[in-house]
Amino acid sequence: MQLEDYNDIVQYWISCVMQSRGRDAEQTLRCCNDINAYGVKTGDCHLIGFGHYYMGETYYCLNDGNNFFDSVSKAIPYLERAHEWELMARCYNLLGIWAMNRGNAPIAQDYYLSGINYCRKYHLKKMEVQISINIGALNIQCGRYEDALNYLEQVLSYMKQETEDEEYHGLMVSTYQNMIKCLIPQGENDRIEEILQHIYKDHWDEVGELERVTVLCTEAVYYNHIGDEQRRDHCIGLVQNGIPENVAILDMFDDLYDYASMLLENDKQEEFWRLIEIMEPLIRSCSIIKMQLRLISLKIRYYRKHEQNAEYLQAAGLYYELSELMETETRTMMNNILSLRRSLETANRARIEVELQNRILLEKSELDPLTKLANRFRLNDYSEQIFKRVYAVGEALAVEILDVDYFKEFNDNYGHQAGDECLVRVAEVLKEMASAHGAFCARYGGDEFVMIYEDVTKEQAELYAAELKEKIVALAIEHKFSKAIPCVTVSQGLCWGHPQKDNRMWDFLHTADEMLYKVKTITRNNYCICELAADDYMIGETENPSDPS
Repeated sequence: MQLEDYNDIVQYWISCVMQSRGRDAEQTLRCCNDINAYGVKTGDCHLIGFGHYYMGETYYCLNDGNNFFDSVSKAIPYLERAHEWELMARCYNLLGIWAMNRGNAPIAQDYYLSGINYCRKYHLKKMEVQISINIGALNIQCGRYEDALNYLEQVLSYMKQETEDEEYHGLMVSTYQNMIKCLIPQGENDRIEEILQHIYKDHWDEVGELERVTVLCTEAVYYNHIGDEQRRDHCIGLVQNGIPENVAILDMFDDLYDYASMLLENDKQEEFWRLIEIMEPLIRSCSIIKMQLRLISLKIRYYRKHEQNAEYLQAAGLYYELSELMETETRTMMNNILSLRRSLETANRARIEVELQNRILLEKSELDPLTKLANRFRLNDYSEQIFKRVYAVGEALAVEILDVDYFKEFNDNYGHQAGDECLVRVAEVLKEMASAHGAFCARYGGDEFVMIYEDVTKEQAELYAAELKEKIVALAIEHKFSKAIPCVTVSQGLCWGHPQKDNRMWDFLHTADEMLYKVKTITRNNYCICELAADDYMIGETENPSDPS
């Protein structure tokens, strides 16, 4: 989406969204609503997709699960129609996180892979890295540590080449932290220590509070696992002093849950309940039952461990009630996903139809309607590309202009329909020649055509001209009114040479046209070839000299 495509007011709204996202939720949502309203009024799918996406992103940061899903699912069909592929990939990434926290790993994987497909198709490597980290986290949650490590090591390999990227340190820390979570169950302590050294030496000073807290949580779990109480308690102290009270809980729930389990295991009661107090309102606002169940399971374990029977029974009762609601939530989630799929399929069908119509229009604009060869417009455009290509690599170029001998007489005596049929058959020979010799052919206008050969010798160009001449004669299209021979023939002018710095494609076309004029003043059913900027030329041999008039 290009800002300059819109008026000053819309540009202001878009700029406000980009500046306030993640900082001022109220302003972001207000501007997104204005953008959506204007987009609906003007039928602009770019604006509607943009507005809904950034509303969804804002609700994600606010831990408002219901509004998040509603906004993102509305954004996707519009982004698809607008070809906003990066925002499409971002949508699927956020939806994957949402589904993962709802406890539905297959749906999360499906979302992530949809996002990865967009990234790979449209070369969005940075976004692919972010999704790959989340796929790694999903595999960790499912206990598939080897699969997780494969994804994370691919990310690491790519990011080590992108040290100037503004998100380099954050992505590296996130990747390393997830790798540690894979390596703890495998007991690869030496490798974990090496990773921690990299984090603190190369990245720690460059990342924010949230990244540091997630690392410290995982680090504390690791030190507890190996029985290093001193370093574990040091990390716990840093977490208690550094954990933010307002975080996007979807981004770090698993890290906090594992950390809380470790606190519970070690009877760190004060730290445990402090963490529960922070997590509880954030989880409640998300309206994700799976996360609420996991939080209550922590409380149940605590009450059972400390024999607080009344609290245990109350928490167990709430757990049961929420478990019954899980089935409804799962059904709702599936319905939402099916609705999203249906909307996306509708958008895809609309896009395919538009692309088909555009392709038809493009073909009409670039193809000659009679012969189905490239037209003059396509010739002008493509011949310049050919010229630049052969000049860049120092190859030779041969340009041929030909026309049908005595075509006016053919039309006048056989009729215009027969004349059209004659041109179509000549064009078929040109297509055959182009296919056989890797050439480009076009209708130049009327009964004139152009052939362009790349990377050919002068001798090859002459052989191709002779071959074309013979193939046209072999068509045996009757032309009693020709002054050459009593069948349709062509005259051909060729220019061959290596393009130089001051040359243009026009030089080749102009010289070929001069050669066509020259051969027609001497004979017909023949060709004339010369080198670019040379004075001498050569007329092909002919067994049928004719009146040149």
